Amino acid sequence: MKLLGPPRQLCKACLRHLNEALESEWAYVCLGITFVCVALMVLFGWIIYRDPCFQWEIRTQLCDDYHNGLIAGAFCYDLCVERVSFLSSCVDQQGNLSVFRWNKFVIKAERPNHKKEGEKDELIWEGMKMQDLAVILDDFLRAVLGVADHSKLIERVIQHADFNHDSVVSFGEIRSLWHLLHIPEFRMLFIFNESSVFPTLNGSCGTMYAVEETYQPYLYRENKSFVEKVFSTRHRWGLPDFPQRAHISLGLLEYAYTVREHENVKYYMCTFSPDHFGHTEYFEMKVSTVDGLVSEAVLNASLMQRNCDSDTQCVYGDVCKTSCDRVTRKCSGIPENYIPDVVRVCTVLQEYVLFNVPVKLKSVLSKLVADCVRLGKKSRFMDPDMMAVEENVLLDRLKQVLWDELKYADTKWLEKSTPKPQPVNLI
Repeated sequence: MKLLGPPRQLCKACLRHLNEALESEWAYVCLGITFVCVALMVLFGWIIYRDPCFQWEIRTQLCDDYHNGLIAGAFCYDLCVERVSFLSSCVDQQGNLSVFRWNKFVIKAERPNHKKEGEKDELIWEGMKMQDLAVILDDFLRAVLGVADHSKLIERVIQHADFNHDSVVSFGEIRSLWHLLHIPEFRMLFIFNESSVFPTLNGSCGTMYAVEETYQPYLYRENKSFVEKVFSTRHRWGLPDFPQRAHISLGLLEYAYTVREHENVKYYMCTFSPDHFGHTEYFEMKVSTVDGLVSEAVLNASLMQRNCDSDTQCVYGDVCKTSCDRVTRKCSGIPENYIPDVVRVCTVLQEYVLFNVPVKLKSVLSKLVADCVRLGKKSRFMDPDMMAVEENVLLDRLKQVLWDELKYADTKWLEKSTPKPQPVNLI
């Protein structure tokens, strides 16, 4: 059907005006503005709806596994039935671990990885007996901690696996704790969970676990900025008063004593920094990261598997160094010239506690800390047993001096201090 004259003319007129409009400068301006608006809307929508910590993916997988009986834990019912928002506040993404903040806890959860989960599940099965579980745990702990008597640790693991205390450990409970033990941070916190200087584990669900939040996550930070160059003591600004710093320092000394050897296993602090230690609001020292803390077995295995051409390639963390064997082109085990952990702690104390010290205490405390730091040079020539004796003596003397000072100080800030909270349930 042919168009009548007037409609045809009208169409031609519209097309002509449209072409003229598109050829004008204002048309390009309008198109540019439209493009920018659309791009901003897309960006705004992405910012609002993005999931940087994979919250939806983690929650969905955990709840599917919980309803299918594959995992268990004290938090599972609240997470999957009551729909408590444990994962609503994303903090960080640390490798395969997503970090959230909820209430006064830090929540950490592994992003689902079915391939790795399948490899772990090959060693456990439904209906396994406690004796079988104990054997598997012993083999695992020997691999990650070294050959030693791990019976007490295994007993603790099995005890906490029964999170509902019905004297029966289900497959979901076994599987949850087995997967959690493969997370290095959880494993280390579990091992030292009875120590007051480590943050408490406070429940879990599958591979999601809650850790006591550190009020102040670091002691001090030395930034290499222009301000730091002008004001060399800038990192001391805002630090607590001496009594509070003395109380925190006691926790540091306790940490050095605790990790040197624990339950027949020797540990090394291969990454050490004041950033790794913080304190509660009541000035109780808490370890804020365990990344650099490794057992001797893990350290040896990691170093001796490395190929090398020079000694610089035989370094674990910041401070654990060995030599390169030019024949085998492999790194040797057991760190050489390793500075004792007590010395590293005392190096931090030099910057943290040895200023604004009461006059009557300054001389004796400065001397003790200096003697402690000098142990680093002595350690190369001393017998290990004699070295351990000297470390113990210095630790005891430092503790005694600090405690004696706190006895007569105003310690009202300690009145609200509470005992270390008991773990709710670890799975």
